[in-house]
Amino acid sequence: MDVVLASQSPRRKELLKQIVADFRIIPSEVDEEEFRETDPLMFALRAAEAKARDVGEKYPSSLIIAADTVVNLGDETFGKPRGNAEARSILEMLSGRRHRVITAVALYKKDEARLLTGYEISHVTFRELSAGQIENYIEKGEFLDKAGSYAVQEVGDKFVAELEGDYDNVVGFPVKTVRRMLREFQSPGEVMIVTDIAFPHDWGVGRVGGAVTFVPGGVVGDRVRVVVVKAKRKHCFGRMAAVEQPSPDRAEPECPHFGVCGGCAFQNLRYERQLELKEKYLLRTLQTLGRLDLRDAALEPIIPSPTPYFYRNKMEYAFGSERGEIFLGLRERASPLEKYRKRTIRLTQCPIFSRAVEGIFPAVLEFAKSSGYNSFNPLTGSGHLRNLVLREGKATGEVLAVLVTRSGMAADLEFLAELLRPEYTSVKSLWWAENDRVPDVVEFARKKHLGGREWIEERLGGLKFKISPQSFFQPNPGGAELLYSRIKDEVKRLGVRRVLGLYCGPGSIEISVACAAGEVVGIDSEPLNIQAASENAALNGISNCRFIEGRVESALKEQAFPGFELLIVDPPRAGISNTAMKHILTLKIPNLVCVSCNPAALARDLSLLTGHGYRLRRLGSFDFFPHTPHLESLTILSR
Repeated sequence: MDVVLASQSPRRKELLKQIVADFRIIPSEVDEEEFRETDPLMFALRAAEAKARDVGEKYPSSLIIAADTVVNLGDETFGKPRGNAEARSILEMLSGRRHRVITAVALYKKDEARLLTGYEISHVTFRELSAGQIENYIEKGEFLDKAGSYAVQEVGDKFVAELEGDYDNVVGFPVKTVRRMLREFQSPGEVMIVTDIAFPHDWGVGRVGGAVTFVPGGVVGDRVRVVVVKAKRKHCFGRMAAVEQPSPDRAEPECPHFGVCGGCAFQNLRYERQLELKEKYLLRTLQTLGRLDLRDAALEPIIPSPTPYFYRNKMEYAFGSERGEIFLGLRERASPLEKYRKRTIRLTQCPIFSRAVEGIFPAVLEFAKSSGYNSFNPLTGSGHLRNLVLREGKATGEVLAVLVTRSGMAADLEFLAELLRPEYTSVKSLWWAENDRVPDVVEFARKKHLGGREWIEERLGGLKFKISPQSFFQPNPGGAELLYSRIKDEVKRLGVRRVLGLYCGPGSIEISVACAAGEVVGIDSEPLNIQAASENAALNGISNCRFIEGRVESALKEQAFPGFELLIVDPPRAGISNTAMKHILTLKIPNLVCVSCNPAALARDLSLLTGHGYRLRRLGSFDFFPHTPHLESLTILSR
């Protein structure tokens, strides 16, 4: 294969010789100044790809290797300096500080429509540089074609106090990364049949050369050509090079952003097949992890979501930036084959949430553009605009919106309220919240109501529920209505009068079953949830529910709960804590209903319960999360 290095850098030429014996040098004509990307990694990746494609247009049958290196310090990204003054300024900023060196690499072959990109990041800490040291280096003129105004092989220990990572990457060409990429790019791959999904991940599973191999993007029943990228002791990870024979269960994704966006995983898999695989995963997990004997339990078929699309009532969208333009979207889909970059994927619609985004996004982006503030970068911590949280009452169509920013933003929030007035959009409640935490999570340190009501309304099973910015509510109201109805039927069947609910949240389950019981008590550690539960009970005229604020572990230890006949447990994803489980077993309540969104945690909890006198009577599941690896389960036990 004819190999072309799309760079005239003598350093890249010498380093490529370590991998490829014979290649040509044909520099690209791409002007890096045309890229207006604020994210340094995305800038380097886009530049490397553009260079590869530029040369590939002229030599379509050749393998083009292109690279781009940038130096990143905080909010600043440095490429090659344009003169002495800029080089001096850059070196003064790097003096005594730790910065990142990012090199992106692109392999491209136009006639096969194949592109592979990768990158390496190293960290360099400079010594304190004197003005004389900087001037002496600039006078040599060796900085002109160097990203960050220096060449590590030239300045050495005189400038560099510490180098963490790949030295060749700092030189400008990560040899190890390029060698791996070339091996992958040139491999013909091997044929594999996708036989399963590796829940709780979304990877296809098959065998290559007898080894279990995980392939992101594979659909059960696919015959695919796979290039093994990572080989572990007991399994491998492969990249899908081609689908040679598609599965009969393959489906056309509803969303145009499917595949790169992290919001979904299985839109390309027929929904009925999703349900079968989830049900199989739940049963397998309970039997293997929990060592549970399910032969005496009544197994109820999985209940599908009332609608496989537009089912979610809450989404946390992130702001992103591309070529200087702010947009809204979701973080990229994670892959075991690549480093997770926390990149935001631009969305124009979101079929798992609501069509409301098609009117709300443009209005919010108009405000963002007028504000003059940048999007938040989770890797560097720079930028102000972080998230747009949207919550929708599926039965009412009302939307609550929360703009989440870093503190210290002085934008015209009245303009945002005007753009999102109910006359123009479905937004009935608008809030602004501040979040200065470094982790890429949505939190409200402080919040302010900007317009409309302070809450929106949802309706389930003839009941009304208030939803505020921080209220917990099941993400699939239609599915929750079916689940709560099933629990209420169980309360009626048992004929119990006193019900205790643990981890009650806003009291949705407790309020839903109140009409079938004499007394219902809910416990939750979050004050906002207890306030919401009490308000929701009053809103529906329900007087036989009361709610206790406190950690389940503390409440069960400090208070007595005699005479309760049914315990309903809806724990967080981690399941029931050891301390809470100890107190639950002490209560010896004869009947127990457990709701769980995590089969692994449920397996552990059921194993403990059945080992201490409870018997598993019924097991069912509800698909609250179509097109994802997740599901909700319902187990009914008795002593």
